[in-house]
Amino acid sequence: MSICVVQQQMQSAITAGGAPPALTGNARGLEVYRIAWRARLIEALRANYPVVHRVLGDEAFEALADAYMRAHPSQNRSIRWFGDRLPSYVAAHPEMLPHPAVADLVRFEWAICLAFDAADFAPLGFEALASTPPDAWPDMTFRLQPGYALIPMAWAVAPIWHAAVNTDDPNAQLPVPEAHAHSVLIWRQQLSPVWRTVEPFEADLLHAVEDGEDFAQLCERGVEALGDEAAAAVLGHLQQWVVDELLAT
Repeated sequence: MSICVVQQQMQSAITAGGAPPALTGNARGLEVYRIAWRARLIEALRANYPVVHRVLGDEAFEALADAYMRAHPSQNRSIRWFGDRLPSYVAAHPEMLPHPAVADLVRFEWAICLAFDAADFAPLGFEALASTPPDAWPDMTFRLQPGYALIPMAWAVAPIWHAAVNTDDPNAQLPVPEAHAHSVLIWRQQLSPVWRTVEPFEADLLHAVEDGEDFAQLCERGVEALGDEAAAAVLGHLQQWVVDELLAT
């Protein structure tokens, strides 16, 4: 048996509970590696979802982690990305959560992770907009930065996240989640992820930007929603996106 095959069998035995290589005679030693592997994955999941861990507590979080590991074993070379499918997993398995708001919190916290690790970019500045000829504005399109995410929420979980990350007291009382259908915008400014709630019209404009609609089409959307105030509203949001460094060159 080649060394490569032995290594593959050993990896499967440790990470997926497969049969150990025939050359392995120390079952107790193999179990130590399995325990260490599980602990490392739970630690990685906890690092990616610290507020979810805080809300669930150790026991419930480890139960969720074990179920997730069985459904989606780590496949990425970097353990940093372990947990990328947790949002879809909890959406498909609501019975794993004590409250439906936790599913929104999972999606929110993963988007924060992605914003933090997003690729660097050059933000679009007012100078570039000012230098654009007036006749070129209708055909202008805009590019959202790599850290951008717009997440529809059914619950107000941002206050829970904010309260949890701003206290060192593990016993501090967190806000009770309230049912609230809204959208949360998450992006990165400089090196820090930031977020805010957006109104339906702005969310609609952002989705249109994602789809590649030009400035004239954005204004047409504004006319449908706001009538004569459309142009001013679209320009106002565009200016805010530039200030927020939400747009990339």
